[in-house]
Amino acid sequence: MQQARLFFAKPFWSDWRTITVIYALLPIIVALQKWDRYNMTYQIYKSVFWNTIHQLPLFDFYPYLHGDCNHYGPIFAYVIAPFALLPDSWGMLLWLVFLTATFYVAVRYLPLQRWQQVFMFWFCLHEVLTPLFVEQYDLAMAGVYLLIFACVQRKQPVWAAFFISLNLFIKLYGIMGLAFFFFIEDKKKFVAALLGWSALFFVLPMLISSPEFVVQQYVGWYDSLTLKNADNMFDSSTNTSLLGMVRKVTHCATYSDLWLLVPGALLFLTPFRRFDQFRHTGFRYAMLAAVTMFVTLFSTGTESYGYIAPMTGFVIWYATAPWQRSRLDLCLLIYAFIFTSLCTSDIFFPRWIWVEWIKPYALKALPSTIVWLKLTWEMNTRDYAEGVAVRVKS
Repeated sequence: MQQARLFFAKPFWSDWRTITVIYALLPIIVALQKWDRYNMTYQIYKSVFWNTIHQLPLFDFYPYLHGDCNHYGPIFAYVIAPFALLPDSWGMLLWLVFLTATFYVAVRYLPLQRWQQVFMFWFCLHEVLTPLFVEQYDLAMAGVYLLIFACVQRKQPVWAAFFISLNLFIKLYGIMGLAFFFFIEDKKKFVAALLGWSALFFVLPMLISSPEFVVQQYVGWYDSLTLKNADNMFDSSTNTSLLGMVRKVTHCATYSDLWLLVPGALLFLTPFRRFDQFRHTGFRYAMLAAVTMFVTLFSTGTESYGYIAPMTGFVIWYATAPWQRSRLDLCLLIYAFIFTSLCTSDIFFPRWIWVEWIKPYALKALPSTIVWLKLTWEMNTRDYAEGVAVRVKS
């Protein structure tokens, strides 16, 4: 840990101007490489706004989307609206800027030490490129999880409720933000704000369409997610999760994912019995890390570019523990970095390993699974009080 602090304290690595310029250039470089050759993802996102305006089904398969369709809630029409109104190339450029800016602001807003924020920016740099190249919202969603936690820590329950509700109405995974509920001091204010924001996000799409249309789309949303879940079972591009890894390694289609989901959820909930740890900042950050990994590992819709969330979780797990991390932990962090981020790059990793082993068997989920299990064990057995580095009875 001390070596990491010293390394990222060096002027070049720790200068905010260096980091800001690099993160500002990322979306521009990606957009220039894709100019007039943007991914179909942006067209899908753009269609949410225009289909809402024209009251066309949001979750149908349209010919111009080349066999794919939208899986985001009606409120997403407002998120994509400023970009959908522009010519495609410029809209795509600003969309990438928005995704990167959301992530950048979220990391800066986290109440971490300077070296921890710097560490996260450099550690996640390569993985940030992955969702940018396919124009995916997952980069912003990872940032929103950080913003939710930051608002909780900064005693801003109304804004925490805002981001939880927004995440939920865009993608159902947003409900995981409620894991931080027990860390909120003014719970009544939070619940009231959550109900208020939820009502607002439910009604807002009606202002640019109609109440009947929006209600129908929520029914269609449920149907589309059910169908997608079935299609994802052995899809090589999706289900890059713990669920998918087990499914693809065993080649078994007869069992239900509930055999993994239920034990996983129960395991995730076990640290919540340790009420005496809730007041410790280290324990709270550990819960944030657990959330970023859980939402990725236990969703059949997880794709390779969705691992920006657990990448932030790796840093939080390693850098915020109130005890000195071991060499084993450092080796695990390096392993997770190589086989989660670098494995997708032809520059840093042999292509045949990705094509023949990692992608077909969803092995990108393996490092996150190992770190999440170790993190869960720590949250059940360690004392997160500052300066305490002993194991306690669970």
